[in-house]
Amino acid sequence: MLNCQKTSEEVDTQYEPMITSEEVEDELFRLGASSDTLTKLKVFDEMVHKPTSGNLDRSIRTKALRCMWRMLQEKGLAAEKTWFKAALLLDRVTASSFFRLEEMPLTCVYLTRLVLKCASRVPKGADEEDPSMVLKDFATWLDSTQNLATSKVSNQALLTHEEKVLKALDWQVEVSSMEKWCFLFFTRFGLAGWEFQAPLRQMHEQALLLARAVVMCFPMLSHKKLAAGLFCLSFVYSGLLPTASLRPSDVNATEWSALLAANGKLPQCRLPQAITMRLMHMICLSVKERPDDIRAWSRQTVETLGETLRQVRMFHDGQELWNI
Repeated sequence: MLNCQKTSEEVDTQYEPMITSEEVEDELFRLGASSDTLTKLKVFDEMVHKPTSGNLDRSIRTKALRCMWRMLQEKGLAAEKTWFKAALLLDRVTASSFFRLEEMPLTCVYLTRLVLKCASRVPKGADEEDPSMVLKDFATWLDSTQNLATSKVSNQALLTHEEKVLKALDWQVEVSSMEKWCFLFFTRFGLAGWEFQAPLRQMHEQALLLARAVVMCFPMLSHKKLAAGLFCLSFVYSGLLPTASLRPSDVNATEWSALLAANGKLPQCRLPQAITMRLMHMICLSVKERPDDIRAWSRQTVETLGETLRQVRMFHDGQELWNI
């Protein structure tokens, strides 16, 4: 089904951009995951995504993200499909010079409504002046812990706040978040690797679960690179790829195995080498990146997962991150 310019044995030694057949591209276009779409989103992502540490205390950011998650659930929309975008927008707003901590509840409500609107879903109760109990609890906690009086949330206040938030976002609200990138990568692989459909859905769900934990802990990570790293690593943790397939050239085999094992059990890959090389080739095709870049992002993701696990264990007894 694939029409690639190089065989899988040549991917590492002599890379050239890989292409899919016209038939496959037509189907990917129908699914919203064409190579052209992926290329355009990468360019757009580089323009709007400006890495920064943000201006929020970690505890405040975590409370705000949980507040938005619960408000999205209240609105009747699957929170995982919109929360990653809300989190990315929140980090961009709070890193700007326009942000004021006392306006955090207003910002959370506005961003919640904004992502719902972008999802073509009219928020239930959008005309209500009275905010949800979730938001009230968050505002009360913020007032008491930060010794400030937060702005009252009302429709009039939200209208006034809207321009400030949009300026902070440079009027760019249509950003591709973790959920979108994971959809693109897993959809593209799923079409080419139809024989791997059985584990693919579970791998996709697990990647999003892990991504939520990471995004909760770290502001303004590149959602594209994190999604690519989780996508690739899911094949190793599912036993479909040997650990060596994603090992960066500057990391020895022992160190690499230790890094991977720290985040979850590593099943032994029993697939023939010819199949695992083809899988690696298909992964490159799905992400449309060079093998060296994919391995670098996988390493960054493994290290970030390890730090996430450390932080999670500060609040819980802890369990292997990949096996949550």
